[in-house]
Amino acid sequence: SVRLKPSSLSVPATTVTGTVTDAQTGEAIPGVNVLLKGTRAGTTTNTAGQYTLRTEDEAGTLVFSYIGYTSREEPVAGKSVVDL
Repeated sequence: SVRLKPSSLSVPATTVTGTVTDAQTGEAIPGVNVLLKGTRAGTTTNTAGQYTLRTEDEAGTLVFSYIGYTSREEPVAGKSVVDL
């Protein structure tokens, strides 16, 4: 029988941070959902509109959604800061 072992080559986790603000007023938006597209990884912005999300997909796409606003997708593209 053949037994598979987990790969010792793991992808390092990356931390992505940012601030979500209203495009018209420039005010921070608390409670925005920030998800890594195609996964269950996600978080919400704090009272200052800031978020932190750990991911293993540097080429992934963040999906920002909030009631009353149009959802928006932003590629991570290896960046550690993604503001919206």
